[in-house]
Amino acid sequence: MPYICQRRSDIPAGVFQLYDLKPNTSQRNYVLDPPGQTKYVRRPENDTVVTAAPGAIITVGELKGVGAWLIDSIEDTPNGDALTAAQANAISAAIIAAMESGAAMTVAAVNAIIAATVAGSGIGVGNSDGTLDQLLEILAGGSYVLPAGSTVDDDGSTYTAGQAGALDPDVYRPTYDTGALKISAGVGQLSKFAASTFEYLGTAGAAVVVYNDDGTVLV
Repeated sequence: MPYICQRRSDIPAGVFQLYDLKPNTSQRNYVLDPPGQTKYVRRPENDTVVTAAPGAIITVGELKGVGAWLIDSIEDTPNGDALTAAQANAISAAIIAAMESGAAMTVAAVNAIIAATVAGSGIGVGNSDGTLDQLLEILAGGSYVLPAGSTVDDDGSTYTAGQAGALDPDVYRPTYDTGALKISAGVGQLSKFAASTFEYLGTAGAAVVVYNDDGTVLV
């Protein structure tokens, strides 16, 4: 299941459309055809994480995006507590910057980014609940929603296992590894959008990066 991520922030939402994948979402036969594949590409959400203190660490307001996923899903493993809001915000910015550069997003790569702020922590480390598939979906425009008042640390020193948030199934349309996608990545829209020569309003630069489901770069 590839993940198509929009690298550039200067392309507004609702403008950047992929239409050479099959079947066409608006033209498919809902009885005979599999789920539609054409879609608009979205930038990753990344609300600024804010928490209340002291005592248990509780989120303030509904949060969406990479930072919300981090504070809900990744343990500060050496300390056994949750990430702080400042740590979640710093790591989320670094992850998005890495995606924008077209860097790989494997578990090892993501964990290196996390460990640069919180050593010894990451996906699959300690009691962390988050998965790479979740993060890749968020980077590809999926919406991870952490409700207001979610407890991510029971007492200020113990990470709360079990994710309080979840991905919204109505926001993200999965992309499948089909022949049409391979053609698009080789000679079609995706190959052009991923090229450094791609131009939008006179500015050159790759617009997308496409990840395999292990976080390696497809194109």
